[in-house]
Amino acid sequence: MQTNRRKFLKTAALTGAASTLLPFTSCKPESPTTQINNSIDYTLIDEALNKPVLKRELFSNPVIIETIELLRDRDNFICRVRSKDGAVGISIGHPFYAEIGYPMFNRVKRHFIGKDARDLDTLIHNAAVGNYRLHGIPLNVQMATLEFAILDMLGNIANKQVGQIIGDIHNQKVSIYLGTRINELRKREPEESLELMYQDWEETKAKAIKLRAGVGNNVGNDRDNAPGRTEKLVKLAREKFGDDMNLMIDGNGTYTVDGAIKLGKLLEEYNYYFYEEPIPYEWYEEQKQVQEALNIPMAGGEQESRLHTFRWLIANDVFQVVQPDIFYFGGMIRTKQISRMAQVMGQTIAPHMSSGGLGYLYMLHMVSACQNAAEFHEFKMFATKDANGTIIPVESKAEPFESIDGVINVPTGSGFGINIDPDYIKTHKPMAL
Repeated sequence: MQTNRRKFLKTAALTGAASTLLPFTSCKPESPTTQINNSIDYTLIDEALNKPVLKRELFSNPVIIETIELLRDRDNFICRVRSKDGAVGISIGHPFYAEIGYPMFNRVKRHFIGKDARDLDTLIHNAAVGNYRLHGIPLNVQMATLEFAILDMLGNIANKQVGQIIGDIHNQKVSIYLGTRINELRKREPEESLELMYQDWEETKAKAIKLRAGVGNNVGNDRDNAPGRTEKLVKLAREKFGDDMNLMIDGNGTYTVDGAIKLGKLLEEYNYYFYEEPIPYEWYEEQKQVQEALNIPMAGGEQESRLHTFRWLIANDVFQVVQPDIFYFGGMIRTKQISRMAQVMGQTIAPHMSSGGLGYLYMLHMVSACQNAAEFHEFKMFATKDANGTIIPVESKAEPFESIDGVINVPTGSGFGINIDPDYIKTHKPMAL
């Protein structure tokens, strides 16, 4: 059953047909224009990085950001921006990291207030560079929250969905993989946890499923919740879902190099689709050792917060499926830059997003604009509970949210394509920043 899937995927990424020619259930990448050689030459990567992202030409007149508000209800946050001409954009903060970092929002806000939103690429760059000593997930979550509101406003002005103002629409339909049942997959008996996963599969008909390996502690000590538990899960999942199901697994930093390679060999034997972050995320050299020892494609990057780190990871082909988190990495402009760098290296991108809030919505729009989007993207059901556990009342401006045979339509309405109940927004009060 073993296949050299990494070689296959990389060849497909470099020589495959354009995404517009692929079946609608696929998000496979378009062919890049060139391929770099085996030496680490950053020329093409840097060219891709430095291309403008926001389509400034869609806006003939300045869009001056007049007000930026952070609204709060207990642990939950909403960002609302308004232009000088009265256009409005709204975003929902991260479901559990927004509270940790909100005191830094003002340090981000000052780079945007009174500025032309058409210069969003530069404004994001300045906010990141201007706060480099604070750089990390707490800061980036604030930066992303503000950026999402601005993109929503710009989309409403241009009457275009967000993907159309940060690129072209390559994937109007997104194929999903299930990333649910995190605790059950690690703590319950494999048979019981897989039965729960099967229930989610029956609801979504996803074409791929991600399991969880080890204890997921990101310390690299090869621990499991019970001896042999992960190995049993790997084997039983293949029996449960059959040979045609695309199965992948996430180590969340559980393993040492030796432990990761040992599990990787088992994954290859059972024909798993990809192997995500077996090594603690900041163990870059060790992760490269694991990648070189295996044929299964490696996935990772969700914890990264700095652009230059991704540049190195991409140039060294550490991951074949690159996974920046749209919030943790600081928004869609920066994630689009990662997508472009990865494309010239023949790598695909599967943006990561936490469960809760409007994570699934932001993920869908990001994937829609990625020319090298991976075949499947993480989905944790339509979980719209905010940080207080309250359901966020949203209504699509166009098509309803549903998974049909494992495929979800990206909302086509302006901005993020949704309306949020005004009464829900009113429960949040402006903060004095």
